[in-house]
Amino acid sequence: MPVELVLSPVMRPLVMAKAVLFHPHRRASRYVPTIVEMSEDVSQYAVLKQFGSGSKIFDVFDTEKGAKPLGANDPGKKLFWFVRSRAVKGAYKMYSSAISGTGENGEDEPVAAVRAGLRSNVLLIRAPDVAAAELGWHIISHRVDANDSYRMFTLADGFTYQWTTKGKWLEKVHNVGEKESEVRERIAQVIPNGVNGFTLIVDETKIPREMALGTALCSHIDHWNTNIDVGGIYYARQPHQVRWKRD
Repeated sequence: MPVELVLSPVMRPLVMAKAVLFHPHRRASRYVPTIVEMSEDVSQYAVLKQFGSGSKIFDVFDTEKGAKPLGANDPGKKLFWFVRSRAVKGAYKMYSSAISGTGENGEDEPVAAVRAGLRSNVLLIRAPDVAAAELGWHIISHRVDANDSYRMFTLADGFTYQWTTKGKWLEKVHNVGEKESEVRERIAQVIPNGVNGFTLIVDETKIPREMALGTALCSHIDHWNTNIDVGGIYYARQPHQVRWKRD
């Protein structure tokens, strides 16, 4: 049984309380940041639920810069895949086809571990093309200002990165919290793909794709999965069915 089902009676009031605390700050804060738009030289990946797995497995395909919006026709050509924990709904391990079967006994070793919820984080374990300084824990915090709500984390370069609620942008923030002198450089964006997953557009010269994919999945299953901007695992957006009428 997922841990979230056991904790839900306690966590739902907590996430509601946090949303209420965010509300006055949203109205009182005044930010006028400078926005730098994303470069046109970007990569694009489709992150899709594996057929028949529900939301337990997400496969990641290269769309070849949008030429194949849903990725390759062959499911075996996936670049990465996420596998959900049996015990924790918001916990996933990320694997890479580039290092598949390289474990001591020929097993697949994870590239990263993702945990979504009120204490979200990404643990980068192994990534051949990522600087060793980026390996380790990356805690994802919550923030709200008058413009938006965010999921924020830092990398080894010392900069703060944030996923926004509006537009679902990933921004590299310069002079964070300095109001008018704050600069938000957009380096990635998520476009929802219905109930099947999402498409990630990312400038890989600005952030490792493993971190962009891991933090995007974290926001996808929790940050953007609720009407109160926080705690989507415990207080998810409820689907509303509209009765069809024949005119």
